[in-house]
Amino acid sequence: MDGREHRRYLKAFYKHQCWVFRLFGLWKLSADMTQSYQLLHALYFNYFLTMWVLSLDASCIMQLVFKARDLNEVIEVFIIFATALAVLAKFLTIKMKNDLYRQWCEMIASSTFRPNNTREIQLFQQSQRLARLIRNAYCVLSFIALNMLMCVVDDSGLPLSIYSPFDTNRKSGYLLTYGYQYITASVCCYLNIAFDSLSASFLIHLKGQMDILCDRLKNVDKYSKCNNDHKITDELKNCIKYYEEILNVAQIIQDLISLPISIQIVCSVLVLVANFFGMTFLADPGDYAFFFKVLIYQLCMLSQIYILCYFPNEVTDRSEAISHSLYSAEWFPWSQMNRKLTFMMMDRFDVPIRFRSINPTYSFNLAAFTSIVNSSYSYFALLRNMNN
Repeated sequence: MDGREHRRYLKAFYKHQCWVFRLFGLWKLSADMTQSYQLLHALYFNYFLTMWVLSLDASCIMQLVFKARDLNEVIEVFIIFATALAVLAKFLTIKMKNDLYRQWCEMIASSTFRPNNTREIQLFQQSQRLARLIRNAYCVLSFIALNMLMCVVDDSGLPLSIYSPFDTNRKSGYLLTYGYQYITASVCCYLNIAFDSLSASFLIHLKGQMDILCDRLKNVDKYSKCNNDHKITDELKNCIKYYEEILNVAQIIQDLISLPISIQIVCSVLVLVANFFGMTFLADPGDYAFFFKVLIYQLCMLSQIYILCYFPNEVTDRSEAISHSLYSAEWFPWSQMNRKLTFMMMDRFDVPIRFRSINPTYSFNLAAFTSIVNSSYSYFALLRNMNN
């Protein structure tokens, strides 16, 4: 695979998500742009930040203050408020860490990560197809949840329980409020789709590179049949350099996802608890529409957390298998120097790659996903007992 074809395939991992980032003014302009253009771009970003992101958080806070004594109303506000907080964290993180996103794109486009043979091309294309499948499936589920959220309204005739400065009893006030809610919910939805699917693409690409490394380590023994120790040594050294580059990419991904995903998980627990609580007290047959609305939203939140926990777990599992892949090679006929180098590499590969939250003792993995769901149900049970 040549460099041009490699770059073309790589765009499937991030191209569509970058369109969303540009739409919201999150992608920095190149340095050769004029100062006036830079100023207009900054104003455009601040317009989205204040008008559609911060204003939603402020509306939720005001509604919480005004309805603090009504537990059911507070629960309804938290369903959207927690999501709005997570979106704000992602919005600011993307903007502040533009350079890291660009650095990741440049690193994976280098010749180091380019497939060298047919088998490696197949592994690379498998990663690309999986990233595209996850993005599309998550996008469809999110759009269904968005439309369910906005089409099923409460007693006030509005889909979201947030503060509105307009008189919703008047047609103009109702249309303005509904339009505002639809746009803000759409902004949250699009940004979640872009950030979450891009984070999954980071991890899928990284796992694909480790699959390629494992394949190379397993096939190092092909040089032993020629009894060429120098070629074996060179191949082992190249694999060491390749692994170090993988670690560098993993560190960039860690810096990009640690804070926003940590905040997302905390907010998702709040949303899950609020949804569980809201679904429990639905007894009227007329509430079935609201039940399905909350159910779809709940499934969307669970899929969001699952994606952000499953793929870090996959990377960790694959990194733990690298040492075994090297052991699977026919290393016993090699020279003493190469066998010694092999043992040193196996010892180095025994340290798995883990993606940690802002709390270094907490990693993103399937155990964390199970813990999140269990914690959400426990908090829900506690809240229900308090209400009774």
